[in-house]
Amino acid sequence: MRLTSEHAVMPRSTGCIVQCPLIFRPYLPVLMNSLSELASATKQNDFAYFRELNARLGTLKAANYDVASKCNLRCEGCLFFEGEENEGHEDSRSLAEWDALFAADAARGVTLAYMAGAEPSLVPDRLRAAQKYIPHGIVFTNGTIRLPDDIFYRIHISSWGVDEIGSSLRAGDVLTKAMNNYRDDPRAVCVFTITSLNINQIMIMAELANSHGLPLTFSYFSPTTRYLDKLESKADNDKAYFRISSATQSLALTQADFAHAREEIVRAMLAYPETVQYSLHYDDWVTGDKLYDIDPVTKIAKNCGFRVTKQVHVHVDHQPGKGKCCSSNIDCSNCRAYAMGQSTYLSRIREAVRKPEELAKWIEVREIWASLFLNADQSATARR
Repeated sequence: MRLTSEHAVMPRSTGCIVQCPLIFRPYLPVLMNSLSELASATKQNDFAYFRELNARLGTLKAANYDVASKCNLRCEGCLFFEGEENEGHEDSRSLAEWDALFAADAARGVTLAYMAGAEPSLVPDRLRAAQKYIPHGIVFTNGTIRLPDDIFYRIHISSWGVDEIGSSLRAGDVLTKAMNNYRDDPRAVCVFTITSLNINQIMIMAELANSHGLPLTFSYFSPTTRYLDKLESKADNDKAYFRISSATQSLALTQADFAHAREEIVRAMLAYPETVQYSLHYDDWVTGDKLYDIDPVTKIAKNCGFRVTKQVHVHVDHQPGKGKCCSSNIDCSNCRAYAMGQSTYLSRIREAVRKPEELAKWIEVREIWASLFLNADQSATARR
C-alpha cells in the first residue's frame, strides 16, 4: 500500500510500506506445520502469495562476521567499541585463512553474510573472499571509503545526521563524502540512525537520499550496556565514544521521541515515496514498550531473532562469538537496531499465522527486508 495525503496523520496502530522495484537477515526455513497453520488460518490469496514469496526469496542461512577491528570514525555510543564483547581479539588472520573460513561456511549452508565489525571498507579483499562462496551479503559501512565496483554485496551506509549534529555524533563531517561516494549506486542503501537529537532531520535526510539516487531506511539508536552505565553513573565525557552524552542529554529515545519520529517518517514517505523504504507495520512493533522476553538474571533477550535462529557470529580472529548475539554490547531491553529488529520480527512467523490480520503485515516487512538486504543478479555468479 502506498502512502497518500490521508496518511499524514496516520496513527501508530496502522502501517504500510513503500514498495520499490529493487531486487535483515534471518535463517527462515518454512516449516510444514507453519504452512499448515497458515493454510487454515488465513485468506487463500494471502497464503498463496506467502508461498510464492518464500519460493522466490529462497531459504536463507545467515552468518555474522567481524571482518575489521579498526575504524576511521568515533561514533557516539558505538555498538562495536563501546563495550567489552569485541575486546581481546587480534586482527592477524591472513587472506588465505579468511578465504578458507568463508569456503567452509558456504559448505555448511551459509547463503547470507553480514559483514560488519568496525569498518569493513578498510578490508575489501576480505569482502571479495566472502562473495566467492556466499551468494548474498550486506556490508555495514560509514561510507567514507567507496568500495570497488567488483564487490556486489549490498552496501548499507550509516548516517547519523547532517551539519553540526552529524559531525558531533561521528567526530567529523562525513555525510557529504559518503553520499557522494555512492551517488546512484544500485548496491547502496542509506540507513539513518534516529537518535533523540536528530529527529527533526529525517526529512532533510530523505531529501538528500533522493537527490543522490539512494534508497533510505531507518534504524533507532540502541544503547550499549556500557553507554547506559556511564549515563547512570554520571561518568565524565571522554575523547572516544562518550564525548557529548550526559544524564541530561542522551541519544536514547523515549516514547514521545518515537511518536515524533513516526510523524517525521510519514512526512518523508509522503514526500519521497520511491526513496523511503520502510514499513510502518514494523515501526509499530519496534517502538513498542516490550519487544523481548528478558531473562531476569542474565538480562538477555530469550526470544531474539539471532538466538532463535541460531546464527553464527565470528570475531576478527575467527573465534566464535561467545556473547548473546552478533552485537552483544547492546542492551537487550533497548535493542531497536534495524537489522537485529527485523530479524526478530521475521522470525516470529508462528505468531503471525495465528492471527490472520498479521500475515499481510509480515509479508510487507519480508518484502521490504528483501529489497534492502538481498543483492540481485550478480550473486548468481558467485563461485561455489
